[in-house]
Amino acid sequence: MGRLALSLGILGILTLCCLGIAVGLRSLAAEPNEIRVTLDPARVTVSPGETFTVALTIENVSLDAVRITAIGLEEALGDVLRVEATEPAFRGTRARSYPLLGAWDEYALDQRVLAGEKLPVTLTLTALRAGNASGEVTVWVRDRLLGVSFERARRATLDIAVR
Repeated sequence: MGRLALSLGILGILTLCCLGIAVGLRSLAAEPNEIRVTLDPARVTVSPGETFTVALTIENVSLDAVRITAIGLEEALGDVLRVEATEPAFRGTRARSYPLLGAWDEYALDQRVLAGEKLPVTLTLTALRAGNASGEVTVWVRDRLLGVSFERARRATLDIAVR
């Protein structure tokens, strides 16, 4: 009986530790409160081959400066459009995929935005083929917790119809 109680106690402690880790990871994955993000327009109807722009406004609503590390376009958007350019210009691209967060193409910016300021970003896009897509445009912010650097993302949805 004593071994069973010990085993159950150890199992309970391991379960609590796993739950604590999961809650901690979820808070790190939460959207940052330091910025507000808007897309204009957030719904677009274009023809195949047409190049168009979308204005992304990143507003720092915190009391401290923030570092915008990158902008990402969810994989679903990449099926119907291609990024031609951004203003300010992106410094490189990479594909990312995480089981719980999804997959996207990321465009490195590395821009500092002071408290209360806005960073306007113009996305120049080309519609590739006919179809509808809806996906997230993510803005990655560098943050620190207990001296450890990590990134969190604020999201805005872009709906596109290519006809």
